[in-house]
Amino acid sequence: MRKIWYLLRCTVGNERDFARQCRELAGQGQFKEVISFEYQRLMRYKGSWHVERRVLLPGCVFLFAAKPDMSEKNWRNKDGAGEGFSLTPCEVPYVKSMCGEGSVIGISKGIIRGGKPVITSGPLKGREGLIQKIDRHKRTADIEIPLAGNQKQVTVGLEIYEKM
Repeated sequence: MRKIWYLLRCTVGNERDFARQCRELAGQGQFKEVISFEYQRLMRYKGSWHVERRVLLPGCVFLFAAKPDMSEKNWRNKDGAGEGFSLTPCEVPYVKSMCGEGSVIGISKGIIRGGKPVITSGPLKGREGLIQKIDRHKRTADIEIPLAGNQKQVTVGLEIYEKM
């Protein structure tokens, strides 16, 4: 059976709540998988480094179902009140290939050689061409990914440990 992916646009900051609601529908057989992609990054506070998880695509949740007619429906919150949300068919999310198992993009590590990044480990290894900007202070990289027919710039964790 062919997997059909959908993009659910929701309120920024409410991705986890919408994903939880959709997982409840998944329990009823509506969806097979519900993904709100996240990324890991390093943050320094209280004198030490901590790994944090943040939402990768604010306002976006991905779902897949075996039924081709899911986009026709307008879903409502569990209690039936509030705004409805609609599903848009889309391609398989590119970031899924960067996550490995689960829906979290881990921290990549690399060096800068001759002004160009060389990623030595992590999901960006071999994908250096995606990198648009590196912020060594924040330990992040801005990359451009395809999303719903357009290019979308997102932030992922990247630690540059050496510059040659």
